[in-house]
Amino acid sequence: MIFMESKLKSGWTVLFVVSLSLFIIGLDSTFMNVAMMYLVKDLNTTLGHVQSIIAIYTLVMGCFVLFGAKLQDVIGRKKTFLTGAIIYGIGTLIAATSTNSTMLLVGWSVIEGFGAAMMLPATSAIVTSTYSGSKRTFALGFTATVFTVSVAIGPLLGGFLTTFYSWRWGFGLEAIVVLFILLFSKSLVESEHPLGWSDINLKGAILSAAGIFIIIIGVLQLNTPSSWLNYSGTIINPAGFAVAMAMIITGVLLLVIFFFYQRRLIRQDKKPFMNIRILKSRPFTLGIVAVLIMSLIQAGVFYLVPLYVQTRWEANALVTGLILLASPLGALIFSLSGSKLTKYIKHNHLVSLGFLVSIIAILMLYTAFINYLDLTMYHLIPGLFILGSGLGLALPHLNNIILSSLKETQYADGSGILSTFNNVGSSIGTVVIGLIFFIAVYFSVVHSLPVEYPQYQNQMALNHDIYSWVDQVIHPNIATISEDHNLLSLTLYSGARGMQFAFLSTAILLFVGFLLSLFIKPPPMD
Repeated sequence: MIFMESKLKSGWTVLFVVSLSLFIIGLDSTFMNVAMMYLVKDLNTTLGHVQSIIAIYTLVMGCFVLFGAKLQDVIGRKKTFLTGAIIYGIGTLIAATSTNSTMLLVGWSVIEGFGAAMMLPATSAIVTSTYSGSKRTFALGFTATVFTVSVAIGPLLGGFLTTFYSWRWGFGLEAIVVLFILLFSKSLVESEHPLGWSDINLKGAILSAAGIFIIIIGVLQLNTPSSWLNYSGTIINPAGFAVAMAMIITGVLLLVIFFFYQRRLIRQDKKPFMNIRILKSRPFTLGIVAVLIMSLIQAGVFYLVPLYVQTRWEANALVTGLILLASPLGALIFSLSGSKLTKYIKHNHLVSLGFLVSIIAILMLYTAFINYLDLTMYHLIPGLFILGSGLGLALPHLNNIILSSLKETQYADGSGILSTFNNVGSSIGTVVIGLIFFIAVYFSVVHSLPVEYPQYQNQMALNHDIYSWVDQVIHPNIATISEDHNLLSLTLYSGARGMQFAFLSTAILLFVGFLLSLFIKPPPMD
């Protein structure tokens, strides 16, 4: 009775607290994308190291988010959430005062990532258990909107702070938000926690974390071309490529073992680490796969576009962020209007429509690079706006469908799985889309270099220098290469082909998501 009374008195303060946490977690995943070059200079490191630090942040979240979800059944949702917030706050202070890349890695990627892994699944469970009926629909849609918009405006805020102050202020801002979360945390209601520490299935926890970790490390290995690229006329070094693929396959096998191990525990009436029976729900299972695709696309596009804008037009962080602002504007408009649209269109149909709109946006970005010589950064704005609109249509309703398909006893496990898929998609999206871009640039340079520079019609000379040329194309100094017409032509052409191939691959993935959405039947939304 006390629990129910506290629940009713919580009002919208709970939504405010949860939204603050989602805001900084989403912000953290993108606001450093426009500051990569500044991090390289300030911390005396390399672009590859910075990219890895960004990816490892979501890697840590992906590995521990299931543990964070299970912890709710041991110490309660509120205590799990607040413990994660405190850990996250400590990480922001370390990151803000980083003097080298290792310190940033520990503070941001590891400590903040672990804190976020504890907070993230608790946010969904807290909202779903606190509100019901139309209030739950609004609250779930609002939190999804906050997260989507925070991811999208991350580059703008990061650009503003980096240009006029320092990227360190971004972490300082997050620390202040954590203080507000703790200040208003009295409104949160503690949940029942039926399990003890001894009830946590450690084998399952280790198997799931190890599987996710090894998969993403294998994908990150592909982000280091020197480990699987050779100079013998082909792009694949069999030994280096085999290591990366072996890690990915090993990770998948560990997750398969985890699945059957959990199923065996359930059949033996023992306590599993994760209740895999919720995967039998079609809306839940197809929904989390669709979320994975959306997260992958969002992370990939918001990594690749800023990098291209900064290298092609030498735009500073603020200008880059302003260009990307078109996307969160579209997401904000259509996310907030989602509750009105549901009066006329079903939730699952809005998800399908969101995927279709996103495909149109990606194809617009693809066609923008056809006339790459006359392309300006402003030509990217319409496509980015429509992409944000598609995300705003799909993600809030997708999350609503997924979480509304669960029983209250399944909230912890369900929110943990949803958060895992979301974060794994984000962590591999940067690498996958970036890798597709790299491969397209590589083959474009291989075919174009002998045309621009006849000496490379000699195969041995081409094999010896190809990687250094690819690096020049991906990270060009426009001011320098503008004096060399052949090099400028090679750089613009190969970069445009790389972007087009990356966008085309993105459109294909979104089409797969659209097909999945056609089979999602939403549960009753009351």
